[in-house]
Order: sequence, then C-alpha cells, then structure tokens
Amino acid sequence: MSNQTDIIIHEIEAEKLRRENLTVEELKKAYNKLAEHNFPGAERIKFIADLGGSREIAYHYELICKDLKEGNRLNISSSFDRHGKEGLEFLLCELDKTEDEEEKVNTAYLMAENLSKMKHRDFYIDFCDRLNPILALLLATKDSKLRQKVIIALGWVGSEREADILSKRMLIDEDELCRAWSASSLMQMSFHRIKTETICKLSAKAFMQAIEAEKDIEASAIMIEAAQTLFRKRWLRTSDIDNTDDEKVEKARKSAVKFLDKYDIM
Repeated sequence: MSNQTDIIIHEIEAEKLRRENLTVEELKKAYNKLAEHNFPGAERIKFIADLGGSREIAYHYELICKDLKEGNRLNISSSFDRHGKEGLEFLLCELDKTEDEEEKVNTAYLMAENLSKMKHRDFYIDFCDRLNPILALLLATKDSKLRQKVIIALGWVGSEREADILSKRMLIDEDELCRAWSASSLMQMSFHRIKTETICKLSAKAFMQAIEAEKDIEASAIMIEAAQTLFRKRWLRTSDIDNTDDEKVEKARKSAVKFLDKYDIM
C-alpha cells in the first residue's frame, strides 16, 4: 500500500514539474493543434490545466481575453487561480495599464472570481481590499452588462463598505438586472467576507424598500430569493422563481416587506 502511495505521489509531483516547465512556445503549439481539431473536450481540459500549472501567466491571460471576445466558449479562465498570488499581482498590473473599459471590467471580474476561490489563503483580504476601490469606480459605467459584472464581482470580494454600495444600487440602478444582481451579491457576501447577521443589519431596510418598489416581476423574484436566503425565511419556492409565477411572487413580496419592515426596527 505504501509503495502504491509513493508511486501516486511521484506521478503527481512529476506532472506538476512538467507543467511548471512548459514554455510559451510549447503552449502556443499545443493551442494551435487544438484549434485545428476544434478543441476536443478531453484535450481542451488538459490544456487548460497545463496553462494554470505553467509559469506563463501573460500567455494564459492573453488566451482568456481572446476567449472572452469569442463568447467564452473554451472557459480558458477556469484554471487561472492556480497562478495564486503571482496571478493576482499580474491582474492588478493589467488593471493599472489598460484604458479600455470593457477589458478593465473583465479583468477586475476575473480577479474577483479567482479571489472567491482563495478565501482560505492568507493574502485573500489584502487583495480584496486592493480590488474593491477599482470595482467601485467601474460601477460608473453606462454599459448595463458591464455594470452587472462589476456588481457580481463585488459580491465575491466586498466588505461592509461595498455592502452599503450594493444596498443603494439595489434601489437606484436604472437596469432591472443590475438591481436584481445587487440583491444576489449582498447574499453572496455572506458566503465570503461578511457574517450573515451583519449583512442583514446593513441591508434590511434597503431590501424592504427595493422589494416593495420593484416593478419588474423577475427582478422582484430574485430580490425575494436573496432576502429569504439571508434572513432564513421561506416566502417563495424555487419553482415559483424559475417559472415567474406572478401571483405567488406578489404574495411573497407582501410577506417579505412586512417581515423586513419589522426587522429594521428590531
């Protein structure tokens, strides 16, 4: 049994070393070969793992940007977190260099997405705090789709300050999906940096006002779902949300508003 374990450990270490020693030329050759065959599944997954395990962070990032322009069909970004702290520093440098708004939002989103996988790392909080002011500035974009990505990213890395920003955004944003994603991102914060009880205290009034005022039925359902997760209530079933049952959403809205109004004065 011990010999078998030693063999497995040796194979893992050998594979790790192989990936670390991959050159950009070797990775480009592998990518071009995959492209010739329209990126077959198993080979594509292996290549993405090779990218994450390599030291060629700049080339990995280049392919991510290319893939995003093509609709993110290859999911090249899924292994970027393997670059760890060095990868995060690289992304911060890219954020500092680029003036293109879409690229800046996509890069910030990528960094936040990777940080959400690194909650256990000792550098997690520091990088979140370095990213948050950039995300706050990017919220000013007039492009609602880009704004949605910024709002989602804040849910992964935001602190109490950003919880206040999302609470306001849930009330004032002109785009219904941005309002809905603000509610979902407040819920996401409770899985990352902020305790659920703190989020509830910070956002109860905003949730009550937003749910009461929301005219879009789908956005209302998403807000109610986020609130009931945070406040541990059950006003709306998942099937009612998926099917957007107007009558049940309206009934849940009244229950949520009544509860949240009382919660705010507890």
